[in-house]
Amino acid sequence: MLWSNICFVCGYYFRKSRSIFGYLLIGTVASLAAPILSVYLPRTVVQAVTEGWEFSHLALGVGVLALGIMLLNILSMLSGIKYSQKAFNGRMKMVQQLEEVMVSCKYPLTEDPTWQNKIDLAGDTVFSDSSQRGIAGIVQSLRDFVVNILGIFTFSTILGLLHPAVLVILIFTSLVPGLVAGRMTLYETRQREKWLPCNKQIKYIRNHTTTAEAGKDIRLYDAAGFFLGQMEEAVMKRLVWVKKLALRRLGADGVDTLMMILQNSVALGFTACEIIQGRISIPDFTFYSGSAIQFAQFMNRFVKSYSIVKRCSKDVEILREAYAFMPEKKTVVTLQNPERPAPRIQFDHVSFPYPGSEEPILKDICFQALPGEKLALVGVNGAGKSTLVKLLCGLYQPTSGQILIDGIPTTQWEEGELFGLFSTVFQDMLVLPFSVLENVAPSGRADVAKVRRCLEQAGLSQRFPDLNLPLVKGIQDGAENLSGGEEQKLLLARALYKEAPILVLDEPTAALDPLAESELYTKYNEFTQKKTSFFISHRLASTGFCDKILLLGEGRILEEGSHAQLLEQGGMYAHMFHEQSKYYADKAEGKEGGNQ
Repeated sequence: MLWSNICFVCGYYFRKSRSIFGYLLIGTVASLAAPILSVYLPRTVVQAVTEGWEFSHLALGVGVLALGIMLLNILSMLSGIKYSQKAFNGRMKMVQQLEEVMVSCKYPLTEDPTWQNKIDLAGDTVFSDSSQRGIAGIVQSLRDFVVNILGIFTFSTILGLLHPAVLVILIFTSLVPGLVAGRMTLYETRQREKWLPCNKQIKYIRNHTTTAEAGKDIRLYDAAGFFLGQMEEAVMKRLVWVKKLALRRLGADGVDTLMMILQNSVALGFTACEIIQGRISIPDFTFYSGSAIQFAQFMNRFVKSYSIVKRCSKDVEILREAYAFMPEKKTVVTLQNPERPAPRIQFDHVSFPYPGSEEPILKDICFQALPGEKLALVGVNGAGKSTLVKLLCGLYQPTSGQILIDGIPTTQWEEGELFGLFSTVFQDMLVLPFSVLENVAPSGRADVAKVRRCLEQAGLSQRFPDLNLPLVKGIQDGAENLSGGEEQKLLLARALYKEAPILVLDEPTAALDPLAESELYTKYNEFTQKKTSFFISHRLASTGFCDKILLLGEGRILEEGSHAQLLEQGGMYAHMFHEQSKYYADKAEGKEGGNQ
């Protein structure tokens, strides 16, 4: 798997940023040649002194070597900078590809905690700038890996001429810290998931206590102490693992230091013995001892870079697992097709439990919506209204039964073509940190006149005379935040702009007061003409304009009919309607009494 992950990274960079290999070659040559000259320089000085060279001869030799070392170090530094830039560019392309996975994968994955955790880890892999983690770590360490292998080969050849025993001892004392580091890497990899919940809790608290929305509740409910206490508890749990890792790293560093002392002692001691016995000259002593030190350094760096590559390989594996969820064939959604007639929709004995749950949230649902018909889905929280809409839109597929659109099961539709049938406004509102224009028409080039018309239909034309106004404060300069009602109107404008034949509004007026809601609903008949429409609402008085109302409860359709028919039946819908009517009547009387 290690070799496979290395090949994956190298192959990716070869396709996306192959010039990085040129800088790798230049840096490798410079990083290898500089130490060789550095070893040869003191030998030249010692030889000049012992042999009585003329000063001009000595100065020339030292000057040439010093200049060569300086130029090689500069070349190594510049190529390293360019290498890092190309490495960063490649990582950003990986980020884009991961983002494509996140927005293109099957929707059920986005609600799967296990998959979300995998995506979080993959995101850390590509976003991390650490030289010892993720893609940044493996790309940088592969460069060091290549340089160190060549350095080991070069100086082992030199030391082999001195005595093989020296080479064996130096290799042994370099491998021991590597084995210890490998065990450390394996321990960290195996234990990582144990501290990940602490990291997520710390991140969640930090992100949600610094927003203006949370700031109001924190101050009015005196909750600062609570949040700080929760943060402290999460940090203390995380510190337990920090201390465990620190102790293990301390032991590993101790072994590393001990082996380094042994390396230097062996190298210098053996070469000193050789010069005492007259087998090598003083200049050779300088050369061989320097070569031994360089070999030990290359060997130690090789072991460390190999350890980092091995550790980062685990991160690459996580990223590759995330990339595996990229759809094989990217579908193209036709976002604007106003000429397509409204379809006929049929739910045929549909049942559905969420993955991992044995209890179906929808049970044997049967109904049909005729072309251009307006349907309201009502019921208490948890009745299955939003789930039904997800199934309708093709985000999930029924576990039994089928959903037919114009007689064709949704399982037989191309995903892009199916999604192109729907304009939606969901409860979870997504306001993008871009301009008003881009929020209404996020799919590409916008028709400005059409955007203004949709904003007017949604009741926002006066609010946004400037379509280039940025939204979401803190992301762009001069941006504005919207109220809850304005956000829902903006998303309604986005749904209208798409001009799909099926309109789905999930609590489109939840943040509006009854008067504003009534005003908005009077417009629905205008812009839902020739569309099959679904409305989810808790305010039953708002569903009177719909052709058909489905009352859901306990995963089933309990009642079905028009507003008048259901009131006449006197069942649960009628009871809920009268209770809500009394609530609003009492509220209105209370306001009148307060005004008198």
